[in-house]
Amino acid sequence: MTTAAHLRRRAGMVTALVGALVVVGAGPALADSSQASATAVGLSTNGNPTASSGTVAASNDGQTPVTTGDPQPALTVLGSQTLITSGTLVQRAVARADGTSAACSGLVGSGGSITIGADGSCTVVNGSGGVSIRLLGGGLPVDIRADAITSRCTASSSGATTAAAALVNARVVVSTALGPTTIPLAAAPAVGAGVSVPGVATLVLNGQTAPQGAGSVRAGALTVNLLTGGVRVDVATSSCGLNVVTLPVPAVPISGWTALAAAVVAGWGVLAARWVRARRPAAGWAA
Repeated sequence: MTTAAHLRRRAGMVTALVGALVVVGAGPALADSSQASATAVGLSTNGNPTASSGTVAASNDGQTPVTTGDPQPALTVLGSQTLITSGTLVQRAVARADGTSAACSGLVGSGGSITIGADGSCTVVNGSGGVSIRLLGGGLPVDIRADAITSRCTASSSGATTAAAALVNARVVVSTALGPTTIPLAAAPAVGAGVSVPGVATLVLNGQTAPQGAGSVRAGALTVNLLTGGVRVDVATSSCGLNVVTLPVPAVPISGWTALAAAVVAGWGVLAARWVRARRPAAGWAA
């Protein structure tokens, strides 16, 4: 084999090796990361948490889903509080490798449930017996009653979010000496809708925020602020996002590519020097 042909063969081998390394180094693009969480009920006094149903949290780094928390804790997890007197706690969240996440939470009746569909939608089974939240005891009680109180949200790594609250057959029942008075609550309330229960509490329905900026959303179906005692009740809080686009990461770091390029150039230099030495005698050059 001539020197030139041998050189061409070795050059081809180097080129093939570099090409293979480029393909391996590029690596597959990772899927997008996502996160969501849900809390059925949280109680606080003067801004200090006093009881909670806990939180179900879901996250996905683009490859592995992780979910923590109890999706349906017993009502007794709220301790000795006397505000939530009937209902079933439900809190669910999912985070997927395609950069989408969803959460649903709330209070439903006995035997009720909430499930999250493949498209992030929430299916609520109201159960029986309904939900009751006592705002004021004594001889003239004031209660919030409903078949179910829930919230839901979705988020995507594209930045799109959705959120909503649903209060099924919900109303405030104020007992008086002349009989009960009912204040109806909207089934699909506008964001941040306010309701006053004179002398007892203020309510916020479908409160929404973006806790981590654009691309994230938190929805609370019902927030109760009692006018005495500094007590606050948050019912059905669902949070989604911020979900992040994950860029492909090369298997060989940039510094590795720099070293590889230098090695290839050096290799070509050695080959070129050998080729020149091999050509000198054939050309009749003097030593």
